[in-house]
Amino acid sequence: MKTYNKYLASLIAFAFVGCTDYVEGINENPHQLGVKDAESKNIFQSALLANQYFQTTNNVRNTMLWMNQANGEDRQYVPLNNWNNNTSSDSDSAWNLAYVNCLTQIKIGEEKANMENNAKSLGALQIIEASCVGTITSLWGDIPYSEFDINKDNNKPKFDKQSDVYKQLQLLLDQSIVNLSKAGAIPGSLDIYYGGNTTKWTQLAYSLKARYYLHVKDYANAKSNALKGINTASNDFKAIFGGTTSGQNFNPFYEFLEYERPGYMSGKGYAPSLLNPASPLSRNNSKTDESARSGFIYTGALGDESLNIDGLDNDEENGKFGSDSSLPLVTYGEMLLIIAEVDARTSLSAGVTSYNKYRALLDTGYSIGVSNSGYAGLTFNYDVYADADFNSGGMENLDNITPTNALLREIYQERYIYFLGNYEAFTDFRRTSNIAQIVLKSGFTGTPQRLIYAQDEINTNPNVPSPLPTITTKTEVHN
Repeated sequence: MKTYNKYLASLIAFAFVGCTDYVEGINENPHQLGVKDAESKNIFQSALLANQYFQTTNNVRNTMLWMNQANGEDRQYVPLNNWNNNTSSDSDSAWNLAYVNCLTQIKIGEEKANMENNAKSLGALQIIEASCVGTITSLWGDIPYSEFDINKDNNKPKFDKQSDVYKQLQLLLDQSIVNLSKAGAIPGSLDIYYGGNTTKWTQLAYSLKARYYLHVKDYANAKSNALKGINTASNDFKAIFGGTTSGQNFNPFYEFLEYERPGYMSGKGYAPSLLNPASPLSRNNSKTDESARSGFIYTGALGDESLNIDGLDNDEENGKFGSDSSLPLVTYGEMLLIIAEVDARTSLSAGVTSYNKYRALLDTGYSIGVSNSGYAGLTFNYDVYADADFNSGGMENLDNITPTNALLREIYQERYIYFLGNYEAFTDFRRTSNIAQIVLKSGFTGTPQRLIYAQDEINTNPNVPSPLPTITTKTEVHN
């Protein structure tokens, strides 16, 4: 595994994330004993930003292509439609973002918080660590974690089993919750998400616990933690972008689609056909109107869609991928969907009741527009479903599958749309054996199951699994 001087890694995180508003004091060594509080706080924020960047950049776009939420249209993005063309070098950027930028920054910040006896700041950083590492293990399966050590030169850590990593993350999140109740203070002025509010950070910790219990199919614990998780839209954990400077603080989708590679990637695929009322595959029915959400995510005629990067720079309302549009990472909507899924596995009525709570949230405009208030004057409607709608012959079960599976299919189709631009759509496809019945692009062998290990890691760490798994090899947990 590549290792870097810790001070250099701090500089890399600031430069790569590109948030120049937050770099005051960066020329002082933040890891040196006796530095001012400001330097410690800046490390805290660099860790947040590094994780945010890892969660929202190029490999997310790759999974969108594979999940038929978008389409590669030009040059190297055409072969990327075929997941089998993915190579180890395609993972180098994301792997370095995860380990060099994100996890290294977090470990430095945790050391600083321990040195300062700041348990609350440590707790928040542990949550960011769980966010980063949970995504890494979900994407790659077995990963270096327990032996990853920023204080060792030429560290060659073992690869922990994916199931063991999830267990370690649950313990880490438990520690974070305890630490948030202790002495210290989260640096509120540099906490771009919650302004130092420990209640919101604690809800985020429970939300991640719920997500990771769902990943390993521990449904009872997934629900119990979701009930303690994010409980209002205002507490959603979102990637935040300034949207003012190319190469620095644009939404990464906007940066790519507008400046770096215009024309390389369109919105064509299966996902827009589910939303567009004119499509024969549409989810729209007498109780559901997806017009506003369709317009928020996609623009253009049916079958010729683009991802919506409209924004105030064009004197228009921001679309989902506008220059300063936030990207949901962990949210209240996700918690309601977790509860609905778990309840659906218990009984149809319980599942429908819980799913209707989520639909009631959608009916307020949630996830439709930057301000959760609808989009561009387009209509939306999410009326209450009845149990009968999922019975054989009901409006949500015209193909006469079991009522439970019909409800689960609806919930997972909703998650497929809700998680556009988020790795969870890819995770859901793998862990549920495609209950949502998503139609992938045709003509390609197998189905995508993971990211391939980075070439940099293969070259430097003899502990990389052998034989190397392919992109269609299922991970231990997501099968």
